[in-house]
Amino acid sequence: MNMQTSKELFYKIAKQLNDRIAGLTVTETEKWCSFYQKGGKRFAYCLLAKKSAKISFWCLGNVDEIKQKYNWKIEFLKRDQTTGGFGKDFQISFSIDNEKEIEDVVSLIVEISNSWTKEELMLAYNLYCKIPITDINLQNNEIIRFAEILNKTPKEIAKRFKNFSKLDASVKIIENIDKEDLNIWNLFNVDWKESAYKSENKLLELENKLNNISDFPKGKERERIVSTRVNQTFFRMAVLTSYQNECCITRLPFVELLNASHIIPWAIDETNRLNPRNGLCLNALHDKAFDRGFITVLPDYTIKISDCICAVLDNKSVTEYFMNYQNKKIFLPNRFLPEKSFLEYHNQNIFRK
Repeated sequence: MNMQTSKELFYKIAKQLNDRIAGLTVTETEKWCSFYQKGGKRFAYCLLAKKSAKISFWCLGNVDEIKQKYNWKIEFLKRDQTTGGFGKDFQISFSIDNEKEIEDVVSLIVEISNSWTKEELMLAYNLYCKIPITDINLQNNEIIRFAEILNKTPKEIAKRFKNFSKLDASVKIIENIDKEDLNIWNLFNVDWKESAYKSENKLLELENKLNNISDFPKGKERERIVSTRVNQTFFRMAVLTSYQNECCITRLPFVELLNASHIIPWAIDETNRLNPRNGLCLNALHDKAFDRGFITVLPDYTIKISDCICAVLDNKSVTEYFMNYQNKKIFLPNRFLPEKSFLEYHNQNIFRK
């Protein structure tokens, strides 16, 4: 039976770190390797043994906190401070020589890296969807609160949000946008259902931790609560905030009277139930009319009124609430522009011509 080499063990560690740290970069020689995030400084060095599986690590981070948290999982080595940045800063030191220790080592390195994990980026995009683009700034209370949850700065959060807004404005505008932001943007836009559920589930967990709630339900009850948040909150907020909380037909600004209307109905297209591009922000009256096919929005974003309504032109309310908007354009959102193929479906299959 062949003994595992330090290089093989290192590759397994690097793979798990790559799955958890967005934008991870690994430098590698026959003897020394290091980890850092794109645009950031190195946060871990490791030395590979030649004749065994042993790997020695030196990491950045708060020594006392890390040792207290991992003391029973990892055997730390004594580290004497020396002159120079490496000797002064990389004070967390330990070694491993088998796969059983990989999980704890990976968790430690992720923690000390102070880098964005893929999970954190998913949470960031989740919250970004719920905040009006015009409110993305360092003073926004939601951004400040979210920064506290992730142990980041509001500036870091706002930067990610602005990158996401550029991607939502045009997929062609990708200059100066980190690859990991683009990857998360793609992840949501390929599968809104799965991404929204995963991120909402984790966000709920972190909120409970921040509020010192330890008896949160598990199993099916937890799934029910998360599903309710996703289905009733995520889609609604993503759609309404994209229209600046105004009806796209009348510009009515009262959130209590606005609905996130599905263009292709909820029951028909499960894949796009949570896709904000399958939504319009409509007041309660026009939401009901749109749902029943009395009005539609054409692929060029023009409002079309059904002949069923046109037949009662002698009614003042019909003129005021419907005919006055015939052939006018809806007010477009500043992100999540309605998908034209979805509008075409509504026009062809639901609208009463």
